[in-house]
Amino acid sequence: METELLNETASHNEIAEADQTQEKAAPVYEDVRRALLANRANTLALLACLRETLEERPFREAEAAVADSEAMGLTMQGPHALYGILIKCGAVESIEVPEDEAACPAGDEVEVAVLAGGADSTELPDQPVDYLLRTTDLGHRALEEFEPTKRFAELIAGEPALYRSAYDAVLALCERGASKSAIETALAGHEALLNPKQIYPGYFISKLETVGGISWSGAWRTTEAGRRMRALLA
Repeated sequence: METELLNETASHNEIAEADQTQEKAAPVYEDVRRALLANRANTLALLACLRETLEERPFREAEAAVADSEAMGLTMQGPHALYGILIKCGAVESIEVPEDEAACPAGDEVEVAVLAGGADSTELPDQPVDYLLRTTDLGHRALEEFEPTKRFAELIAGEPALYRSAYDAVLALCERGASKSAIETALAGHEALLNPKQIYPGYFISKLETVGGISWSGAWRTTEAGRRMRALLA
């Protein structure tokens, strides 16, 4: 009996140690991919966050820059929550900037405070000191994989060839800014709407917005990335 109890205790200890090891495991790239794809309405905004912190900068400055970004058009999250997501998955790191060395918590404590919001939390906690944000190597890797023209190339590679001219027509029209009705008029009668199956002009608007080719600012407008996408269609 005593041997069985000892074995059972040892087994519980091994499980506890394994759980602790798993909790402390460093983030991996798949964590970043899952965060970017968990809610596609957030993808462009999260990528914009990564671009704003390629060099370390104050969190308030980075959040303000993202708030003014075209990429915020789809998401319902604010910049603070978006950076919280990126910190938790390891795509962005938080760097303490102590105002008074004696009054500031240790760097490890700050990191723990930032990451301890829980698996479902997307909010960064209030901190008594300023901190910097910087995109990590995992974040840089995500920017390479999710580069807009690369995503668009993958999109059109899996669609009927007829769709290419429809995308081109929308991107060209939106150079000057266009309403949804203007896009619908421009695509009226286009073969891509009927072949190989019936779809509507909104399909092309939605797809281009999702990959960052157009954005809404009083009208649909072609982005800089959208101009590069047009070059792929030439």
